[in-house]
Amino acid sequence: MRLRRCHVLVGAGLLLLIGCTACLGGGTPTKGLPPLQPSCTLQPTASMTPVPTKTQLRMASPTVVPTKEPIVITILYDNYPYDERLRTSWGFSCLVERSGLRVLFDTGGDSPTLLGNMEALGVDAGNLDAIVLSHIHGDHVGGLEGILAQNGETVVYVPQSFPTRFKSDVRSIARLVEVGDPMRIAEGVHSTGEMGGGIKEQALIVSSAEGAIVITGCAHPGIVAIVTKAKEVSGEPIELVLGGFHLSGTGQAGIRSIVDDFRELGVHRVAPTHCSGDVARRMFREAYGDAFVAAGAGLRLEIQQ
Repeated sequence: MRLRRCHVLVGAGLLLLIGCTACLGGGTPTKGLPPLQPSCTLQPTASMTPVPTKTQLRMASPTVVPTKEPIVITILYDNYPYDERLRTSWGFSCLVERSGLRVLFDTGGDSPTLLGNMEALGVDAGNLDAIVLSHIHGDHVGGLEGILAQNGETVVYVPQSFPTRFKSDVRSIARLVEVGDPMRIAEGVHSTGEMGGGIKEQALIVSSAEGAIVITGCAHPGIVAIVTKAKEVSGEPIELVLGGFHLSGTGQAGIRSIVDDFRELGVHRVAPTHCSGDVARRMFREAYGDAFVAAGAGLRLEIQQ
């Protein structure tokens, strides 16, 4: 299994992506959509040819075994930098591409930044199969209207607790699916279902060969609770956890406990970003070493299926 920056090869597995609304800026309400609930105000400081035996050489040419296209995850919007071509701003969004499927997870805090970053990366905003919103905070749903203006044929998955007006406005443009329990979105792509008692949130689970990749927005229900749920839903080991860990205001003792919980859950790789906080990123880097991924806007991960 190889891991490298810009193109990070992570062995196959399930991927969980997390967006984050726990820390800064709820974002400015977008035109046509209802006011958004503010977040808190913390500052974001080839194919393969088998080797034939002699018998095979006598009987036929070697068979060419086609390889699957890798899963590709690209961070489109984040407050941490990675690709110098992109703008950074408080919020989170990433694109998951798997076997021809294109799923956008969260839409960042505003349309101009999101769409500009997508253009810089050559990502077609009009060619999305699904949009999954982690939670209602503006730094995760603020760019939705700009995306739907270019792609009204997509399907938008939201926690069922989203405001009625927000859901109604989305339904006037695109198809909307409300998520309560864990749900299959497509082959190899699932939602954890709506979680949390205060700020309700869902995370994404992407299936690959070596485990589950969990993508989170802000992890308001607790990052350990989300990873635990993802492991239950997938029935697989956790290969990678990527996204907002919501640890900006957590002390070192609390972060250390979470790192220990990750170890007990068997989390192989980590990529904390957005609202995870500088201290948490440093502590996860120290604990995970080469299995730590320095995530930010423009990071592209390739995960072999």
